[in-house]
Amino acid sequence: MIDVYNHIFTTLSGLGYPVREQGSYGEHETLPETHITYFILNQDDASHADNQPTSTTTAVQVALYSKQPAIVQQANQTLKAIMMPAGFLRAGGRNLPFDSDTGHYGYTSTYNFYDLEG
Repeated sequence: MIDVYNHIFTTLSGLGYPVREQGSYGEHETLPETHITYFILNQDDASHADNQPTSTTTAVQVALYSKQPAIVQQANQTLKAIMMPAGFLRAGGRNLPFDSDTGHYGYTSTYNFYDLEG
């Protein structure tokens, strides 16, 4: 089965922005002007054979943040263009409130990834 963490990271890195797991920036770190975070919401075994999982379903939340509103306004299309060809299915998205402390706008969406043992 695929290493889903690596698959998410590699896929999102293709956009050319810094990519980190959600919550991994330190309190005193300076956030990049534009960056992406991800978080695995849940991962479930979808099927079994001989008491072993043969498929998994992973839900991942992806967020794109930027100080440039135009980048965030296109975030849905940008993320879909890279995530869907990598086998992720979009399950919804929404704008995040402007963060006046950091000056970032944000957009978050959820993707599902289905992995079959093969």
